[in-house]
Amino acid sequence: MNYLEITLIALALAVDATVYAFSYGLVLRQGRGWASFRLALTVGVFQAGMPLLGYWGGEVLRSVVSAWAPWLVLLVFGVLGGSIIWNAWQEDGDEDVATSPLGFAGVMVVGVATSIDALAVGACMALGNLGGPQLQLGLAVSLIGIITFVCALVSFHSARLLHHLPSRWLETLAGLLLIGLGMQNVL
Repeated sequence: MNYLEITLIALALAVDATVYAFSYGLVLRQGRGWASFRLALTVGVFQAGMPLLGYWGGEVLRSVVSAWAPWLVLLVFGVLGGSIIWNAWQEDGDEDVATSPLGFAGVMVVGVATSIDALAVGACMALGNLGGPQLQLGLAVSLIGIITFVCALVSFHSARLLHHLPSRWLETLAGLLLIGLGMQNVL
């Protein structure tokens, strides 16, 4: 595996985390600095860790996870997206929404949900007999984690460009993005 292949895999794996970070960046109004760093760090660590688990688990783990992974992602993102939409339309004022940062459990669930596909990538790396496994695997997972971290952080903060729009509609858009992200994993 060369640097280009690893980078392309990392970018592909970072898509779910990037879309989630963008969606969350749309709705979060307070505590953005720490929340964005914590979210980006969590998804980056999970994206780096899951290929390791997949690599060590090999084919057995991949066959077990591949059967239910799309449905787990749909469930998590569907619940998160539906919750954001529900809360947006339950508020009295349209512009006074100040969504609080995700708690520890919420960030962990997002980390797992956005990195399940990385588990399968790790299993494929093991099955493909990646040459020089210690060095190359370490490089691959480090690059995957760093690229995911950067993409999530940039995406989260780029959502700020849309904060001049009404909060209720931004939250609805964020919820729909998450539900769509979950659905694309199943389709």
